[in-house]
Amino acid sequence: MAASTSDTRTHVMGDMLMITGTFTEGGKEISYDGLVSTVFAAGGHFTTAVFSGVTINNGSNEGIGQTVLTCDTQSVAGAVTSCLNVGQTLYNELGIRLGIITAVDATSVTIDTALTAPLLDNAKLFVLGGTSMTLKSDVAVTAHTVTLDVSIDETNSLVIFSTGNEKGTITATDAAVADATMGGRWWILGQR
Repeated sequence: MAASTSDTRTHVMGDMLMITGTFTEGGKEISYDGLVSTVFAAGGHFTTAVFSGVTINNGSNEGIGQTVLTCDTQSVAGAVTSCLNVGQTLYNELGIRLGIITAVDATSVTIDTALTAPLLDNAKLFVLGGTSMTLKSDVAVTAHTVTLDVSIDETNSLVIFSTGNEKGTITATDAAVADATMGGRWWILGQR
Protein backbone atom coordinates (compact mmCIF):
# COMPACT_ATOMS: atom_id res chain seq x y z
CA MET A 1 0.00 0.00 0.00
CA ALA A 2 1.16 3.54 -0.68
CA ALA A 3 2.37 5.83 2.11
CA SER A 4 -0.50 7.21 4.13
CA THR A 5 -1.19 10.27 6.26
CA SER A 6 -3.86 10.58 8.91
CA ASP A 7 -5.09 12.82 11.70
CA THR A 8 -7.22 11.78 14.65
CA ARG A 9 -9.62 13.82 16.85
CA THR A 10 -11.84 12.71 19.74
CA HIS A 11 -15.35 13.98 20.69
CA VAL A 12 -16.95 12.95 24.03
CA MET A 13 -20.76 12.30 24.18
CA GLY A 14 -21.78 10.95 27.59
CA ASP A 15 -20.30 7.45 27.92
CA MET A 16 -19.57 7.35 24.19
CA LEU A 17 -16.57 8.68 22.33
CA MET A 18 -16.44 9.57 18.66
CA ILE A 19 -13.05 9.48 16.96
CA THR A 20 -12.76 11.22 13.60
CA GLY A 21 -9.97 11.80 11.15
CA THR A 22 -8.85 11.97 7.56
CA PHE A 23 -6.85 9.67 5.30
CA THR A 24 -4.88 9.95 2.09
CA GLU A 25 -3.27 7.43 -0.22
CA GLY A 26 -6.02 4.84 -0.13
CA GLY A 27 -7.00 4.08 3.40
CA LYS A 28 -5.80 3.60 6.92
CA GLU A 29 -5.70 1.19 9.85
CA ILE A 30 -6.81 3.01 13.03
CA SER A 31 -6.16 1.64 16.52
CA TYR A 32 -8.90 2.33 19.05
CA ASP A 33 -6.98 0.60 21.87
CA GLY A 34 -7.11 2.78 24.99
CA LEU A 35 -9.74 5.09 23.46
CA VAL A 36 -12.92 2.98 23.42
CA SER A 37 -13.74 -0.46 24.79
CA THR A 38 -16.34 -1.38 22.18
CA VAL A 39 -16.93 0.02 18.69
CA PHE A 40 -20.64 0.57 17.98
CA ALA A 41 -20.24 1.88 14.45
CA ALA A 42 -17.61 3.12 12.01
CA GLY A 43 -17.74 4.66 8.58
CA GLY A 44 -16.28 7.16 6.20
CA HIS A 45 -16.48 8.79 2.81
CA PHE A 46 -14.23 9.87 -0.04
CA THR A 47 -13.26 13.48 -0.60
CA THR A 48 -11.38 12.67 -3.82
CA ALA A 49 -13.03 12.07 -7.20
CA VAL A 50 -12.43 8.66 -8.82
CA PHE A 51 -11.96 7.98 -12.55
CA SER A 52 -15.11 6.20 -13.72
CA GLY A 53 -13.44 4.37 -16.63
CA VAL A 54 -15.48 6.41 -19.13
CA THR A 55 -14.05 8.98 -21.55
CA ILE A 56 -15.64 11.41 -23.98
CA ASN A 57 -15.84 10.17 -27.59
CA ASN A 58 -16.84 13.04 -29.82
CA GLY A 59 -14.24 13.94 -32.45
CA SER A 60 -13.38 17.47 -31.41
CA ASN A 61 -15.29 18.00 -28.14
CA GLU A 62 -18.62 18.16 -26.31
CA GLY A 63 -19.54 21.82 -26.55
CA ILE A 64 -20.94 24.31 -24.09
CA GLY A 65 -24.65 23.72 -23.51
CA GLN A 66 -24.53 19.93 -24.05
CA THR A 67 -26.35 17.65 -21.63
CA VAL A 68 -25.98 14.38 -23.56
CA LEU A 69 -22.33 13.31 -23.57
CA THR A 70 -21.13 10.80 -26.19
CA CYS A 71 -18.81 8.31 -24.49
CA ASP A 72 -16.07 5.92 -25.55
CA THR A 73 -16.64 2.20 -24.99
CA GLN A 74 -13.21 1.10 -26.21
CA SER A 75 -12.11 -0.30 -22.84
CA VAL A 76 -15.33 -0.88 -20.94
CA ALA A 77 -17.28 -4.08 -21.39
CA GLY A 78 -19.49 -2.99 -24.23
CA ALA A 79 -21.47 -0.27 -22.48
CA VAL A 80 -21.12 2.84 -20.36
CA THR A 81 -23.73 1.24 -18.06
CA SER A 82 -20.98 -1.03 -16.70
CA CYS A 83 -19.31 2.03 -15.13
CA LEU A 84 -21.85 4.78 -14.38
CA ASN A 85 -25.28 4.89 -12.78
CA VAL A 86 -28.23 7.30 -12.73
CA GLY A 87 -28.00 9.53 -9.66
CA GLN A 88 -24.20 9.80 -9.52
CA THR A 89 -22.66 13.27 -9.75
CA LEU A 90 -20.21 13.62 -12.63
CA TYR A 91 -16.94 15.62 -12.48
CA ASN A 92 -14.18 16.47 -14.94
CA GLU A 93 -10.44 15.83 -14.43
CA LEU A 94 -10.08 19.11 -12.51
CA GLY A 95 -12.78 18.14 -10.02
CA ILE A 96 -15.31 20.59 -11.46
CA ARG A 97 -18.89 19.36 -11.07
CA LEU A 98 -20.58 18.67 -14.41
CA GLY A 99 -24.01 17.58 -13.14
CA ILE A 100 -26.09 14.68 -11.87
CA ILE A 101 -26.47 11.71 -14.21
CA THR A 102 -30.12 11.40 -15.28
CA ALA A 103 -29.71 8.67 -17.93
CA VAL A 104 -27.06 6.18 -19.04
CA ASP A 105 -27.06 3.93 -22.09
CA ALA A 106 -24.43 1.94 -23.96
CA THR A 107 -22.67 4.95 -25.50
CA SER A 108 -23.83 8.09 -23.69
CA VAL A 109 -24.45 9.79 -20.37
CA THR A 110 -27.11 12.47 -19.83
CA ILE A 111 -26.60 15.06 -17.09
CA ASP A 112 -29.10 17.48 -15.56
CA THR A 113 -26.95 20.59 -16.12
CA ALA A 114 -25.73 22.02 -19.43
CA LEU A 115 -21.93 22.11 -19.82
CA THR A 116 -20.42 25.52 -19.04
CA ALA A 117 -17.08 24.57 -20.61
CA PRO A 118 -16.31 22.13 -23.44
CA LEU A 119 -15.09 18.59 -22.79
CA LEU A 120 -12.37 17.55 -25.22
CA ASP A 121 -12.35 14.19 -26.99
CA ASN A 122 -10.92 11.52 -24.62
CA ALA A 123 -11.57 13.67 -21.51
CA LYS A 124 -11.95 11.42 -18.46
CA LEU A 125 -15.18 11.47 -16.44
CA PHE A 126 -14.98 11.18 -12.65
CA VAL A 127 -17.39 10.44 -9.76
CA LEU A 128 -17.19 10.87 -5.99
CA GLY A 129 -17.52 7.77 -3.89
CA GLY A 130 -16.91 4.19 -4.81
CA THR A 131 -16.89 3.04 -8.40
CA SER A 132 -16.21 -0.15 -10.28
CA MET A 133 -15.89 -0.96 -13.92
CA THR A 134 -15.99 -4.10 -15.99
CA LEU A 135 -13.37 -4.13 -18.73
CA LYS A 136 -13.40 -5.90 -22.09
CA SER A 137 -11.89 -9.37 -22.14
CA ASP A 138 -8.88 -8.22 -24.18
CA VAL A 139 -7.88 -5.75 -21.46
CA ALA A 140 -5.28 -7.25 -19.15
CA VAL A 141 -7.10 -6.33 -15.90
CA THR A 142 -10.60 -7.70 -15.50
CA ALA A 143 -11.89 -5.31 -12.85
CA HIS A 144 -11.48 -1.90 -11.27
CA THR A 145 -12.88 -1.48 -7.80
CA VAL A 146 -12.61 1.64 -5.68
CA THR A 147 -14.87 1.41 -2.66
CA LEU A 148 -14.46 2.42 0.95
CA ASP A 149 -14.67 -0.76 2.99
CA VAL A 150 -14.77 -0.55 6.78
CA SER A 151 -13.88 -3.56 8.91
CA ILE A 152 -13.56 -3.91 12.68
CA ASP A 153 -10.83 -6.18 14.08
CA GLU A 154 -11.99 -6.60 17.71
CA THR A 155 -9.10 -8.94 18.59
CA ASN A 156 -6.46 -6.30 17.82
CA SER A 157 -8.62 -3.20 18.55
CA LEU A 158 -8.40 -1.90 14.98
CA VAL A 159 -10.78 -0.31 12.50
CA ILE A 160 -9.51 -0.87 8.97
CA PHE A 161 -10.48 1.50 6.17
CA SER A 162 -9.46 0.17 2.75
CA THR A 163 -10.16 1.47 -0.73
CA GLY A 164 -9.48 -1.44 -3.07
CA ASN A 165 -7.47 -0.94 -6.23
CA GLU A 166 -7.59 0.98 -9.44
CA LYS A 167 -6.05 0.81 -12.88
CA GLY A 168 -4.50 4.06 -14.02
CA THR A 169 -4.20 3.53 -17.78
CA ILE A 170 -6.61 1.11 -19.37
CA THR A 171 -4.76 -0.68 -22.16
CA ALA A 172 -4.24 -4.33 -23.05
CA THR A 173 -0.47 -3.99 -22.59
CA ASP A 174 -0.58 -2.31 -19.16
CA ALA A 175 -1.47 -5.04 -16.70
CA ALA A 176 -0.42 -3.24 -13.49
CA VAL A 177 -3.01 -2.80 -10.77
CA ALA A 178 -2.33 0.06 -8.37
CA ASP A 179 -3.62 0.64 -4.86
CA ALA A 180 -6.33 3.27 -4.83
CA THR A 181 -4.98 6.63 -3.70
CA MET A 182 -8.22 8.31 -2.72
CA GLY A 183 -8.45 10.68 0.22
CA GLY A 184 -11.35 10.88 2.62
CA ARG A 185 -12.73 11.25 6.13
CA TRP A 186 -13.52 8.53 8.69
CA TRP A 187 -15.29 8.15 12.05
CA ILE A 188 -15.50 5.59 14.84
CA LEU A 189 -18.19 5.64 17.55
CA GLY A 190 -17.68 3.54 20.65
CA GLN A 191 -18.13 3.17 24.39
CA ARG A 192 -15.43 4.68 26.59
